[in-house]
Amino acid sequence: MRPRLKLICRFCVLALFGAFVCFLYVKVVRGGLYPVYPAADFASLSAPGGRSHVEGDLIAQTETGKLKGTSVESAVAFMGIPFARPPVGQSRWEAPQSAMPWTGVRDAARPGPACTQPSAGLGVFLGPMANVYGSRYAEPPVQSSEDCLYLNVWTPEWPPKHSLPVMVWLHGGNNEVGSGSQSMFSGVSLTARGVVLVTTNYRLGALGFFSHPELSAKSPHHSSGNYGLLDQIAALRWVRDNIAQFGGDPQNVTLFGESAGAIDSALLMTSPLAEGLFRRVISESGPVFAPHKTLPQAEAVGKSVGELAPGEAHRTSLERLRALPAAEVEKLVEPLKIQFAQSFTVDGWVLPQPPQNVFLNGSIQKVDLLIGHNGREFSGLRVMDAAKAKSPGKQKDDSPTMQDFVDFARPCFGNWAKPVIALYLGDMLVRRTTGVDKALSDLGFVCPIGATAALTSDAGQRVYVYRFERSIPGKGEEELGAFHSLEVPFVFGALHDPIWNWLPFTPEDAALSNLIQTYWTNFAKSGNPNAQGLPIWPAWTGSKKEFLEIRKDATISAQRNFQPLFSSLSADDLRGRTSRD
Repeated sequence: MRPRLKLICRFCVLALFGAFVCFLYVKVVRGGLYPVYPAADFASLSAPGGRSHVEGDLIAQTETGKLKGTSVESAVAFMGIPFARPPVGQSRWEAPQSAMPWTGVRDAARPGPACTQPSAGLGVFLGPMANVYGSRYAEPPVQSSEDCLYLNVWTPEWPPKHSLPVMVWLHGGNNEVGSGSQSMFSGVSLTARGVVLVTTNYRLGALGFFSHPELSAKSPHHSSGNYGLLDQIAALRWVRDNIAQFGGDPQNVTLFGESAGAIDSALLMTSPLAEGLFRRVISESGPVFAPHKTLPQAEAVGKSVGELAPGEAHRTSLERLRALPAAEVEKLVEPLKIQFAQSFTVDGWVLPQPPQNVFLNGSIQKVDLLIGHNGREFSGLRVMDAAKAKSPGKQKDDSPTMQDFVDFARPCFGNWAKPVIALYLGDMLVRRTTGVDKALSDLGFVCPIGATAALTSDAGQRVYVYRFERSIPGKGEEELGAFHSLEVPFVFGALHDPIWNWLPFTPEDAALSNLIQTYWTNFAKSGNPNAQGLPIWPAWTGSKKEFLEIRKDATISAQRNFQPLFSSLSADDLRGRTSRD
């Protein structure tokens, strides 16, 4: 017992010392640098105004034909616009082709279907969190289809009188669920601040990110996979060629997204196929420095799926897969789902190199970047996994081990990885799930996001970083905090959307939403979120690593030293670690 008691005492001393160092860090290094502003002080910023529109005048001309839009409150919306041909039949798992022209006037008053996905949609993620808040999330079953390559355009004035900045939204959902037409992505609130908004679909899951040896052999680029990314590029090309007809400036496009949409946005910063299609990126909770598949690895997974496909023996596995309904393909993939978890593939064409290498050598697209994360990114995922564990067909426990934590931490902390993990474990013992969420958010989001900021700044681009800590008062606040995706209704002014009606938002949240939208649209206009009368949001610098903190109580304050204690996020250090690894 005595050696064990000595070990426990040493651990306790280390944990107490770590807590003391963290206290000094917060009070001395992070504290007292900048004033704190209540978001409520800015409730009236750029308040949306309304105007009426004449339905007969809502006709837009595109390269493929005329569209008739519809008035939605103060905005005009053109929805369900095809930006590519339906990727069905022999076009399944092919690069998107230009949309076919039409004659007459196409009705654009309703969105097109979502891309093929499970009918539960986001309910698997949002439902368990709503339960924690003592409420229910009841999303109707998602209607999805392979014929899904449609986008929506929202504009604040008709007929167009100005050339406005354009914001192109890539939805989240792990590249498996979601669509650009979800009600929370209404463009009414953002467009009232002087931008044109585009929301788009892209192929998901096995239909969007599937590689196979036969596909690569037939490709002129000798690649396969990344069809969802190719869809996003096709949508951006449509914007370049058509958005001026809706009052948008094709030379001032901001690509923004959340979660998978944020990762995809950053991936396109590394793709030569997307060069010149956007000028800025807003990346919300999407670390691009994540594990990836090589083309041979992705083809091996695809080959395993093909071997399971039923059909006539004389047909190749790809022919059998293309003959199956989309839902049957998804069923075949289900047993191999873990191998689709990293959906993008370094295929040599869309993504010629691993994204971290492109950032490290400074050959990313020269675009401005606004990037950040939420305080407890993993709390909602933890609650979702707990709900799944209680359901029939429970999977085996794959909780991270101590070695997993150390391996995960090493790129951020180097030789400090083991002591830092000991500090995190001490925090977990004291604060339990809150400590777990803190550790996972630091390792999975803060470190890679800080690295992305450092390398983009080192490449000579303007970078602005944020941390969203706002949590919604109520029964679930302590358990969830600022969970993954919570910033989305603030960005779109969608606090009252049915998707979020289980959260008891306050008047402070409405004011905070107004402020966040003002920052986001300012950045889209000029590459700088600041404006006279707003709390100063300092740009990232390598020496200070400044960021904007959106606090738990809905106040705003600039801070320094974004990275966790003992980590180093300088570009030179990151390059050194990569070369050593």
